[in-house]
Amino acid sequence: MKIKSISNGGLAIALLTICSWISIPCTIPFTMQTFAIFLIHNVFGGKYGTLYISCYIGCGLFGLPVFSNFQGGISVLLGPTGGYLLGFLISSLFLWATFSLWSGKKDRFLLFSLIGLFLCYSFGSFWFCIVDSISLNITSLFHVWMVCVFPFVIPDIVKIFLADRIGKRLVHQLPWTR
Repeated sequence: MKIKSISNGGLAIALLTICSWISIPCTIPFTMQTFAIFLIHNVFGGKYGTLYISCYIGCGLFGLPVFSNFQGGISVLLGPTGGYLLGFLISSLFLWATFSLWSGKKDRFLLFSLIGLFLCYSFGSFWFCIVDSISLNITSLFHVWMVCVFPFVIPDIVKIFLADRIGKRLVHQLPWTR
């Protein structure tokens, strides 16, 4: 791995960590993580975006306080919101698999990011339903979507639009990112 890739990875992980610390407490904390996830992919591409997000999750897995509310450790990943963190990885894998379809093409990044967001929501909600269904008395996956997804759809779509616009400018200003 080249020094440029390692440096870019450090920047991406730092950005994602800072964005996860910007948090408004709710049932599921409202953070800027989704903005960072999609900005990282827009700037660094599918392959490196997935690698950097995997490293971020790995840092959290090993106990570094990189997740929201300065949390880290396997208990966060195995907890009710851990599925959304792992959903970021699923979104990343999807964006990597479809990179050739959206890279450099106007507004396709938005479409594929929205699909990736839906994959993240789906995996995270399924995980939440399994892990926390007993203590919250959750009756259906729809109930989980009402609590954990619907309040965040519009803010996350806005974050994807921001990641698209900012990412396009950064790619042109920083040609060494890809």
